[in-house]
Amino acid sequence: MSSPTMTDEQIAEKYGRRELQKGSVILDEPGELGYRCPRKHSFDCLTWSEFNDHLWCYVCQKDYHYANDCELIRPCWESKKQFSEFVSRLPKKPRIIGGIMHFPDCEIPHKKRPVGAMK
Repeated sequence: MSSPTMTDEQIAEKYGRRELQKGSVILDEPGELGYRCPRKHSFDCLTWSEFNDHLWCYVCQKDYHYANDCELIRPCWESKKQFSEFVSRLPKKPRIIGGIMHFPDCEIPHKKRPVGAMK
């Protein structure tokens, strides 16, 4: 594993290694929360790194700090208020980009068209 700026040993020394409690279950993967690596990979390409505060990109084969290196975009299933609350609870604010990350199974409500309007 590697980081764009640090070796594994440097990351471990500065941030520590993630320790999961026995029997713990990860509910949301980084891509589901709206994270993207610097090269815009998301969804199944990202997972939580073995290092605290870091994400692992399978495509880049790198560990990225969630706030210093990655971008965050609001997922379609989350309201603006929920997204703001999530971001406010983070220890360090990541780089937030505009727009909405659409998931294939998300139903996006469509505006009603007037009768006879072109599709």
